[in-house]
Amino acid sequence: MEHAGKGFITSIERFKPHTFQAELGEGLFMSHSHEHDELTLILDGEGYYSSQEQNIKVSKGDLILIPSKLHHGFVCTKPWQGISVHFSYDKVPAYSQYLFLNAYRQPVRIRSSRLNDEHMSWAELCLSQMEKEWKSDEKRDDSYDLMRIAFETILLLFHRNTATLQAPTEKTSDREIVQEVLKEIHQCYNTPITINEIASRHFLSESMLRKKFSEILGISPKQYIINLRLEEAKRLLQQTNKAIDYISSEVGFTSSSRFYDLFVKSVGVTPLEWRKQNQHAH
Repeated sequence: MEHAGKGFITSIERFKPHTFQAELGEGLFMSHSHEHDELTLILDGEGYYSSQEQNIKVSKGDLILIPSKLHHGFVCTKPWQGISVHFSYDKVPAYSQYLFLNAYRQPVRIRSSRLNDEHMSWAELCLSQMEKEWKSDEKRDDSYDLMRIAFETILLLFHRNTATLQAPTEKTSDREIVQEVLKEIHQCYNTPITINEIASRHFLSESMLRKKFSEILGISPKQYIINLRLEEAKRLLQQTNKAIDYISSEVGFTSSSRFYDLFVKSVGVTPLEWRKQNQHAH
């Protein structure tokens, strides 16, 4: 079966040991930017990543996230090697999108996380599996799932090893509650969750949660879940050859007919028509 495409990844590159000559001077930090986001793991050596406001020292075990279109530069000071993945944020799976909401609280900055030895080995294994699946000429539909799981694992390792300093508060703010609700939704959007269940976990009535959620995000939690399911369905339609009814169930719709109706209402064409129009638009 022909694979639908390479999905959310646009490139995976390994950089090998090298150093620059000192006489190159400031040219070492000549900035550039990418149309896509970048995730880089330093496997060995040392160096610096820089942007207009930052100059971050990195070494073995550092995991680096660079937002798209951010001008940045880098220099190796001790022979280094690593793996870089460039990807399209708008095509990453739903839970990964939530993780990036946290990672890019300051979207114009480079973010880094220091992994311990065990987590570095885990991240390298995940990146190697992603690289193997992405470069394979014999892709299957489970290739997408393997890359998704590996990608989410790396992002979770990034968050686990990033120190987050927050001032203690006596009362959880509405924005913090909505942030936690978003996390739950992105984790469980493909299960038969209800707004009432989510609200009860935060000691709120359903109507109060709807009010807080809508005030902050401009959309009801129910519609947010529907939109998230539809966006994930579109990614699966474009990036895999999975059957449409299977995709409907996988993203959380219990009724195929409801999925079709909501998809047509949102997109204007049927899932099959949308797939034909977009599956090879890479």
